[in-house]
Amino acid sequence: MPRKYVSKQGAMKRVPYDPEALKNAVQAVKDGAAYKTVAREFKINVMTLKRLCRRDSYVQPGFTNRQILSKRHEDELGAYLVHMSKMYYGLTVVQLRKVAYQFAKANKMKYPSSWDHSQQAGRDWYRGFLERQQTLSLRTPEPTSLARATAFNKHTVAEFFGNLTAVFNKHEFTAERVWNIDETGVTTVHKPSKIIAVKGSKQVGKMTSTERGELVTVCACINAAGGHIPPYMIFPRKNWQDRFLNHAPPSSDATTHSSGWMTGDSFIKFLKHFVRHVQPNADRKHLIIMDNHESHCSFDALNYAKDNGIVLLTIPPHTSHKLQPLDRTVFGPLKTFYSQAASNFMLRHPGRTITIYDVSELLGEAFPRAMVPTNIFSGFRAAGIWPINADIFTESEFMTSLVTDRPPPSQLEEPTQRSVIASDCPLPSPLEEPVQSSSVSERASPSSLGGSVPMHFSPQDIMPYPKAGPRSQSSRGRKRGRTRILTDTPEKATIEEQSNKKLAKIAEIEMKRKIKENRPTKKTVRQIFSLKKIDDDTSSDSDECPPLPSSSGGKKSYAVMARVIELLSPSEKK
Repeated sequence: MPRKYVSKQGAMKRVPYDPEALKNAVQAVKDGAAYKTVAREFKINVMTLKRLCRRDSYVQPGFTNRQILSKRHEDELGAYLVHMSKMYYGLTVVQLRKVAYQFAKANKMKYPSSWDHSQQAGRDWYRGFLERQQTLSLRTPEPTSLARATAFNKHTVAEFFGNLTAVFNKHEFTAERVWNIDETGVTTVHKPSKIIAVKGSKQVGKMTSTERGELVTVCACINAAGGHIPPYMIFPRKNWQDRFLNHAPPSSDATTHSSGWMTGDSFIKFLKHFVRHVQPNADRKHLIIMDNHESHCSFDALNYAKDNGIVLLTIPPHTSHKLQPLDRTVFGPLKTFYSQAASNFMLRHPGRTITIYDVSELLGEAFPRAMVPTNIFSGFRAAGIWPINADIFTESEFMTSLVTDRPPPSQLEEPTQRSVIASDCPLPSPLEEPVQSSSVSERASPSSLGGSVPMHFSPQDIMPYPKAGPRSQSSRGRKRGRTRILTDTPEKATIEEQSNKKLAKIAEIEMKRKIKENRPTKKTVRQIFSLKKIDDDTSSDSDECPPLPSSSGGKKSYAVMARVIELLSPSEKK
């Protein structure tokens, strides 16, 4: 059976006629005009006109192709799929076919018998369903962690904009004094762009440096006025070399660390780099918006920032994909331009690999192209930071947090019956054996419900929206992060207390280690026993096993054991 009818080559295509023109043509024939004249005038087939005139009255054709699910049911199923995809729990093709089968069976619809055999809807139905639902398509999802999907919720976003409004009202920042900083990584192995190759090739390659490259951290800083400062880089080395900054963007700076990642000491060096270019002071303070990384929250960094007129505001954890201007519109173009620069480098230097000493040169080509005012303006506007807009995010963007959007256990109430369907009728699940037709019709009868309204199962009844259980309260482990104004006195005092506790714990561990190293160790004395040969007349002929050596009779026991060995040895018997 063809999935889609294709007319024969050269066949005349049927064009739908205007219903109003058909009515006028029929009336013209009834008034005495000839069939061919009217057909020519209204551009209608003669036989079609004769067939319509033989009827008593014109009836507009209202037939449609027979469908297993009606248009109303398919629209309901399509809305359910959209809701699930916005929650980041979208259904696969197999899951959709199973839900459609159980949806049709629960609502007592007529469907092919092959659906019962495979326990799911057919492939032809699936293809036709996608053609009829023009808003749906099969997409490849981007992997998103549960923490990132659920952390972006109305509560945390409202807290951030509350802190942002508070610092704006207190210090009256202008656009050129509102900054955003973030780190990104550039590697010596770039991601090649698409290339022109032979059509139908199974595998297409593009030259890169190595299999796995080395990562260099780049710390960028932009402001709401469209400006930026030169980048600050962290190289994965212990010793500094001047060639790290060869052909880097003008006035760039860098440091080294064994891991190549941002640390507390490296962040203080970056703040000094920031102060040199921006020159903030107590009378003209600047705001830095950043994430909650541990290196940004060290007590020494807070002291340096407060002494130099810098206000530090952090965004909620796992929300940088929405609230970080650099992540929204700048780092994407930067990575694209960096990959293009790396590809051009490989063309200019065939047979040579890209090392960390070439990263600054590649960044020097990509950084000015990405740090344009248009990208920077768009990032601050998309995050709702400048101009400040706490309502920038729509309801659909918060749907990923509906899975864990629940009150604490103390505020939970006894669950009520959602409906007669949810309380009285066991619903089929795609992961379990579906309900038999007899049981469905039995429960869907009007007598069982006490009314004449027929039972209707929705797709949500077949597969409910995912919902997490009650939140468990625990004081163990790391505390949940939140948005904070780090340079405020209460927050600064809390961070200082935590820093002192951490230093005291480290000192205690170090002291215990030194005491253990200096403690005198007992020398173990090894006692050597000699085996004494005993005469035959003094030996024991007992079949019992000789006793194990002890502290009191060790020499005697070893002598007995030696005598037993001599008696059992073949050489001694001869």
